[in-house]
Amino acid sequence: MRSGPDLRAGARRFTYTFDVSERARIAVNASIVGDRPTGLGHYALHVVSALDALGERLTVYTSRPDFVDAPRARLRRISAGVQPERGPLGHLRRLLWTQTMLWAYVRRDRPRLLLNLTSEGLLWSPVPQVTVVHDLLPLLFPAEYPRHQYYYRHFVPGVLLRSRAIIVPSDSTRRDLVRFYPGVAPDRIHVVLLGYDERLFPPEAPAEVEAEKEPYALYVGNVMPHKNLLRIVEAFAVAVGRRPGRLVILGRGRAVHARALRARIDALGLASRVDWRPHADAVELGRLYQRARMLVLPSLYEGFGLTALEAMACGTPVLTANVSSMPEVVGDAALLVDPTDVGAIADGMARLFTDDLLAKDLGERGRLRARCFSWEKTGQEVLDVIRRVAP
Repeated sequence: MRSGPDLRAGARRFTYTFDVSERARIAVNASIVGDRPTGLGHYALHVVSALDALGERLTVYTSRPDFVDAPRARLRRISAGVQPERGPLGHLRRLLWTQTMLWAYVRRDRPRLLLNLTSEGLLWSPVPQVTVVHDLLPLLFPAEYPRHQYYYRHFVPGVLLRSRAIIVPSDSTRRDLVRFYPGVAPDRIHVVLLGYDERLFPPEAPAEVEAEKEPYALYVGNVMPHKNLLRIVEAFAVAVGRRPGRLVILGRGRAVHARALRARIDALGLASRVDWRPHADAVELGRLYQRARMLVLPSLYEGFGLTALEAMACGTPVLTANVSSMPEVVGDAALLVDPTDVGAIADGMARLFTDDLLAKDLGERGRLRARCFSWEKTGQEVLDVIRRVAP
């Protein structure tokens, strides 16, 4: 999985003080935040921070209150056993915790509304709830997620039917919800785009960032079949040929998928030209973006495609897919290709490796495009949805 921004520097110590006369307006289910927050965890942390900055009174349920940068919020430490790092057992514990302990906490704290920052919400909520759905990957790629089928076909629609409003990160995901969950009224689904952290991905490249002697294409994300990594390495082999160039892969995945990718890299004779790293801290990630010749993200599906936004913010040219949410995110600031066509991906990579004018133009367009997005804007739009449905 991609390593996102490290928010620990902005976090604070927490207390358990609670005054019913000053009860929070919004309770936040942030159980998805673990010891090594991935994209979903960072989304949760940024939304909490943004809502707090807007002056909302929050009670946040999380196993890592020290990661939360929300000075006015009340932070409730929950069991570390529900963290995503605990794998399938952690997921099961989180579902049980949601229907039991979260329900009890909400009954006790009596907020006006519960905000679920993933699709793991209450089937029977004592207060109105708003639920965020990031994507429906398990329904679109069932072979990749066999254990998730019952959850997404039965549990998730139950939560959504009992939510006053549903927030999605793109119109693409909105269409998926309408398709798979016809019982959910479309007018309860609201598109709220994601943001990025300008402190970590500055719109102007620092002067100390030096160009790499050998240009590289960068991939940031999970090692999963829908991410299209097998086609990426095949296209890379064609694009560079004997010319200088490297491929940097930043991410990890299930062992079976990692083995398949390693085998393809070896079969193509690319072992010496592919730099595969499991993770990076926030500073290193920013530098990888800034020094890259391009970001390659020709995924078969993305609920939003946050890494494309982060790359654009850094002025890094983006090559991405012409399907799912990607055209919404990048607009005219990226090269869009058919993700099933290795030749098209290879042609795009070759152009960005060799065409300095194209790379510069896309970098400038990307910076302009990224200015349309911010976590502050995300927080405000989430709050707008809450205000429409809060009693």
